[in-house]
Order: sequence, then C-alpha cells, then structure tokens
Amino acid sequence: MVTLQVAAVCLVKIIGHAFGIERISLNPLFSALVASTVFLLGFLLNGVLTDFKESEKIPAEIATALQSLNLEIQAITAYHPEAVVGGALAGIARLGHDVLGWLGEALSFEELLASYRHAHGEVVDAAVQFKGDASTLRGRLMQDMAIILQRISRAQTIRATKFVPLVYWMADIACFLLFAGLVLAKTNNILESVFFLAVISFLLLLLLRLIDDIDNPFGHADNTSAENVYIDLLEDTVARLRGCSRAF
Repeated sequence: MVTLQVAAVCLVKIIGHAFGIERISLNPLFSALVASTVFLLGFLLNGVLTDFKESEKIPAEIATALQSLNLEIQAITAYHPEAVVGGALAGIARLGHDVLGWLGEALSFEELLASYRHAHGEVVDAAVQFKGDASTLRGRLMQDMAIILQRISRAQTIRATKFVPLVYWMADIACFLLFAGLVLAKTNNILESVFFLAVISFLLLLLLRLIDDIDNPFGHADNTSAENVYIDLLEDTVARLRGCSRAF
C-alpha cells in the first residue's frame, strides 16, 4: 500500500514536470515545513507508543490471573477431597478461550462479559465449598477475577479510543501539503527530484501507517496489522487450563 502511494506521488511529479506546472521555488520556509511535519509525526508516535507499552502487559496479567485462579481452585480439593470444582475450572478455561476469541474479534465485548459472569459464578460456587476460615482464599479468588475484568475493560478502552483524532487530521494535512509542495517545486534535474520525493514520501507514509497500526495494539484479527502485542503466553496458558479442566 505504501509503495503504491509513493509510486503515485512520483508519477504525479513526473507528469507535472512534463507539463510545466512546477511553480514553487525552494526556500528556507520549505525546510521549516519538513521539520514541523516530522515533529508532529514524532509527537503522534510518542503518544500511541505509551498505550502500546501499557497494552503489552495486559495479556500477561490476564494469563497470570487465570493460572492463579486455576491453582487456587485446585487447592480446595486438597483441603476437602469431596469438593466439586470441575465446573469452576471449566469456567476459567472457557473464559480464557473467550478472551482469545474476543482479541481475534470472533466474540463481541458483551459476549465476553457474559462469559466472565458465568466464570465468576462458578468460582463463587467453588469458593463456598471451602469450610472454615475461607476469607483469605475467597479474597484471592475474587481479586484475580477483578484483575481479569479490569484488564479486559482497559483493553476495550484502548481498542475503542483513537489518539486525539484532531492530531491525526493535522498530520495528514501536513503530509499532503508537504507532498504537494515537493510535486510543485521547480527542478532542473527530474531524476534527482523524484528520488528525494520518493524517499521523503516513503518515510512519512510508512510512519503514518505505523502510527495507525500501533494505535490498536490488539488488531490480531486484521491481516494487514503488523504491530500487535504478544499473546503467545496467554494462548499457552489457555491451552494448559483447558487440558486441566478436562482432567477434572
């Protein structure tokens, strides 16, 4: 996509040079336009990288909470062998599977919340089977469930919120004006002009594409998305949980 856009800009430059529509003389103000465009894109990139770095933690935190829930629920049977915790383990495994499905856009957010509520009910049913002073155990179970819900909600917010749309528009307009200036700039050497136009347009268009991609760190369902957070740990954890739930 970026390569085609660069080729289109260079083609317009060549056609414009052939028809003599170049009317702009290069001056120091043109350098200021280049610098301001690069600064604006740098500001935009720094903003989306902040959310991306935060998003990198979310899958690992969800995986940790799921694994902790699994181990704590299994521990109930160590104290009370008659306890039935298979439903809770299956509910946790299903929740993890649905989280992956939601990240892949196979499930909606409302469907994921329904899966969470079901898992929460199963965990509560398992917790009440622990007799005696169960406040600490139940507290840990509810805390892990709360962590999962918090991270899911945060991921949904990051997905749904774009970084200051006005700044995106300013960046697009600045790049368009810069490319227009380069196309209309007077030149005696068309090959040299096309070369610099291609380099500058390629870098800026690629940076715009990268910023748009990074703005949604959970774009795993988009085949054109190249930069997404690492979820292999979560996938491995869910696979282990499903195997464990079948054992019960």
